[in-house]
Amino acid sequence: ILNMGHCSSKDRDIPKPSAKPKAPAKPPKDRSKLNPADFVLSKLTGEVIVKNEGSIDGEQFNIEECKKCNIYLCDTVATAFVDDCEECNIFVGPTETSVMLRNCKSCNLIIACQQFRCRDCEDCKIALLCMTEPIIETSSKMHFACFDFTYFSLGHHLSQARLKPWNNKWWMIYDFNRNEASPNWDLFPQEEVRKMIPPQETDIEPVVPVTLGSRPRPSEEICFVIFLPDSDPLVEAFISKADKSASWSLVRARTTTLAEDRLKALFLWAKEPKLVSSLKGKEITGVEICGPRVYEEVQEALTSTGLASGAKQIRVPPEKDASVLARFFFEMWKDEI
Repeated sequence: ILNMGHCSSKDRDIPKPSAKPKAPAKPPKDRSKLNPADFVLSKLTGEVIVKNEGSIDGEQFNIEECKKCNIYLCDTVATAFVDDCEECNIFVGPTETSVMLRNCKSCNLIIACQQFRCRDCEDCKIALLCMTEPIIETSSKMHFACFDFTYFSLGHHLSQARLKPWNNKWWMIYDFNRNEASPNWDLFPQEEVRKMIPPQETDIEPVVPVTLGSRPRPSEEICFVIFLPDSDPLVEAFISKADKSASWSLVRARTTTLAEDRLKALFLWAKEPKLVSSLKGKEITGVEICGPRVYEEVQEALTSTGLASGAKQIRVPPEKDASVLARFFFEMWKDEI
């Protein structure tokens, strides 16, 4: 049984102050006392393995040659390698850099990471929180969905791994061996994610929002909302409101830094001469939602709910420009590497 603890849900409609105290720096870790065997799972069959908070503590972790195992890495990870596994259910907790999946077959995985890559894999289901475009290579029958999993310390671990829960490109798969006639990957139904890797505590409020990505939209009416720098509590409150709304659907969200020419294009409608210069080199967040009358309802929410207190940090492009600007922001303007 997973010892994941409990937490109560919170009303996130009222944004919290953006200034957050910095956690005290951790003392340097004495790696000479670490046992490499504690960070490897190898040649296991039919076992349930749980790595709880503090057991990995930001180190590299390897899973190799396991069959029919349920594996939970409920801690922060530096880098993870999953090699030569078959019919396993694997949860990889917040990973600061990359998760590499190689030579795996018929596995279910839920992963939170900066970068995801897989090579020589077949018939795997993967639910992702990924800051960059997921990459597959020489793989087939790969199925993707949005991350949907939680445990008591997940939010804290995401922060430690420097992963923003709404900055998720799970659906923007880059296939090095793209095959138009017979694609190597597709999207599987989102509702299947919660059935993939049991058990899961359902009484904890989700930390990572589920987005539609490139799935069909229930409405063609959209609203594109832009949050200026240092607005994480506002982003969280807005996404929480969208999640609780019966008529809104969260399409996609992204946090990025844009070059000056792109900032000018994004805010051409705004008529704020100093806005672009104030945003140079700083992160902004865009959120796209859809639904009937969503543009009018968002405008109302930004003036009549707790979000109104952060109005100076929020910009909403005109309805007629929203679709084009959202397409550029989410699809055309790639991150600088």
